[in-house]
Amino acid sequence: MRDVLDDDLAELYPVRPADDPRLGRLRERLFAEEPPPRSRRWAGVAAAAAAVVMITGLVAALRPAARDAPATMPTAPATSLQEAATLLELAPKPVAKYRHVTYTIWQTMSFGGIEGGPFSATALEFRIDAWVPTANGEMVVIYRRFTGNHRAVTGVQQNLDRIVPNDYNGPQLWGTFCTATPCRETSLALPLPVTPSRKLEGASSRLLSPYTTNEEKAATYRELAASPEVRWDNGTVTVDGGLTSFRIDPATGEVVGSAEAPPATSPLPPGVPLLAVSVSSEWTDQRPS
Repeated sequence: MRDVLDDDLAELYPVRPADDPRLGRLRERLFAEEPPPRSRRWAGVAAAAAAVVMITGLVAALRPAARDAPATMPTAPATSLQEAATLLELAPKPVAKYRHVTYTIWQTMSFGGIEGGPFSATALEFRIDAWVPTANGEMVVIYRRFTGNHRAVTGVQQNLDRIVPNDYNGPQLWGTFCTATPCRETSLALPLPVTPSRKLEGASSRLLSPYTTNEEKAATYRELAASPEVRWDNGTVTVDGGLTSFRIDPATGEVVGSAEAPPATSPLPPGVPLLAVSVSSEWTDQRPS
């Protein structure tokens, strides 16, 4: 039963009869549809937030640790003296106060034979520690000593007091005497021997000296490489007919050892060197006073 208000509304807002079925279907569809679950909407937001966090973390992981950190290019190991020279030239400049170079030396001392007595030989171990300052006007500190280590090579062994005099601290690996920086290896002023078999022997002082710079060593490498008699074999440098050899670290280009073989007429057992040197170095801010 319609009341007066319904009649008034019908007059103000007439509805076409054709619209009634459509409006009814529209209402049914509208109220039949359920709103999307709240959890799905929040799951989408959470997934988007997680993606942002992952991307941010990836960018942070890929970002350099320090903007001013020096870029380093990987370098392949040297396969020749020329490449070893390049490694020395590309080595980073020192930032520490001192370069500490350690030499471990095994020297073979022999007795007898020439005088007709029984021949004997003993290998003795010596050590040299050199601290060379990087700044000018600083004192150079060098310690030389017999470590006490020795080993029998051949024959009846002599008393150590006879083999090692009290004032003997090992062989001289270089000839330069320097008390304060800057120091320069004096053998660099001398040309290498013309005879190919003696070139490595002539380069020994400059290659073992703690005063030789990387640039000076690199120049010596290239000068030696110009001689076809000088050969490189995975870091071992030899020369045809020569008795001196060197070991160079292919990763750094640094000299890490040398050896001096006896002449062919020596009574020493085969493979025993007269001198074997191992070299290691480090940069440090500490040294003995």
